Amino acid sequence: MPELPEIESFKDYFKSKASKKTVSKVEINDEVVLDGSGRSFQKRMKDQTFGLGSRYGKYLFVELSREGSLMFHFGMTGKFEYFEEDEEEPKYSRIIFNLKESGKLAFVCRRKLGRVALVDSKEDFIKEHELGPDAMALKWEDFQEALKGRTGKVKSILMNQKIIAGIGNVYSDEILFQAEVAPGTGIDKLDEKELKKIFEKIKSVLPEVIKNRNKGKYPEGYLHDFRKKGEKCPKCGGEIVKATVGGRSAYYCRKHQEKK
Repeated sequence: MPELPEIESFKDYFKSKASKKTVSKVEINDEVVLDGSGRSFQKRMKDQTFGLGSRYGKYLFVELSREGSLMFHFGMTGKFEYFEEDEEEPKYSRIIFNLKESGKLAFVCRRKLGRVALVDSKEDFIKEHELGPDAMALKWEDFQEALKGRTGKVKSILMNQKIIAGIGNVYSDEILFQAEVAPGTGIDKLDEKELKKIFEKIKSVLPEVIKNRNKGKYPEGYLHDFRKKGEKCPKCGGEIVKATVGGRSAYYCRKHQEKK
C-alpha cells in the first residue's frame, strides 16, 4: 500500500505532468473510486486548472482554480499514469483527466480501493477525518502529546492515522528496525529515551527513503530489501523473523530488536 514516501513521488509526478494545466473533459470508467455523482464531478471539473498539489499523510490534495481541492487516496494499488492521445489507455484506468494543453492523466487503481473526491477545504477534510499530525512535520512535543496515556503495540500506534498520519506497514517496520525496537513491544513499556529514538528515526527514515526511492534503491543497512522471513539482518547478521501485530505482518530482527 502506498505510504508517505510513495505519495511524495505521486505528488512530484502529478506536478510534472498535470500541474498548471486545464481539464477539458473527465472520463469516468468506474465510479467506485469516486465519492459522489460522476456527472456532477465531470461538470465541476470542466475548465478547472490544477494547482501544484500538497501531501498530508497518505492523501494528496490538488488545489483547483475555481473552488476547493481535488483529493486523492491511493488505496493499495493506486497511481497516476500520463499518456498521449495516440497512446493506449493504461490498464485499470478508473478516471481520466483530458488536459487542454495536451495529453491525459489517468488515475489507475487495479484493486479499486483508492478514492477521488472534490473537497471544499483540505483543512476541514483533515479535521473531519481526525487525522493526526503529518509524520514529516511531526515535532517531539506533538509526538509526546499523541502518545500520552496510550497503550497497545508500538507498530500499531505508528500505523494509526489518527495518531500520526502517513506511516503504514512497511515504514513502521523500517523505523522500528532502525530504532532497535521490536514491533510487538507495548508502547507503555518504552521509556523516554527509547521513544525519542523512535521519533528521531521517523524524522530521518522517511526523508531518506524519499530521496533514495528516486534512485531505485534503499540505503545500506535498511530492512526494506531484506523484509522477508529467514533473511539475514543487514545490520547485525541476525535472522529476520515474521510476526503478526494488530492483524498486520511485521518483520524484524530478533537479535537487535529485543521485545520488552
